[in-house]
Amino acid sequence: MAEQENNDAKDRPDEKQPKGNYDVGYCKPPLAHRFQRGNKANSKGRGKGSKSRKIVIQDVMFEPVTVREGERTRQMSALEAVLKKTMSKALAGDNKAAITIIGIAKKEGILTPAQEQAVDDFSETDLAIMRDVRRRLEAAAPEPPVDRDQISVGGPPRE
Repeated sequence: MAEQENNDAKDRPDEKQPKGNYDVGYCKPPLAHRFQRGNKANSKGRGKGSKSRKIVIQDVMFEPVTVREGERTRQMSALEAVLKKTMSKALAGDNKAAITIIGIAKKEGILTPAQEQAVDDFSETDLAIMRDVRRRLEAAAPEPPVDRDQISVGGPPRE
């Protein structure tokens, strides 16, 4: 049993290595409090075969959907359909959609340096629109929770 504990200690990362030669202490709980063989600590955890959140989102994003383009219909991923819809809104004059599409293009690195310079050289009207959108988003953001212990009952402090 002691040899197995020494082997387990060697397999641990350096930051978890006990500093002394002892049976109970840091990284070595008493034998009675260690997990018994066959004990599953998280018995109600994610089961076998269930999908993680990332996989579920990925499945939904790349799920094929039928889209009508003019007179014909075709299959494409949901992500592609959303991008095409956002692009058509941007081309129709929706500034929020245009900013979204430009942001995606910049993040993916598909703009040439000249195109990025053109995007960065916004007109005053464009800058005003972006400031307004940022102001609205910040106003809509939820406020941090208030710590009730910090609230004074007697009103504002006197000077």
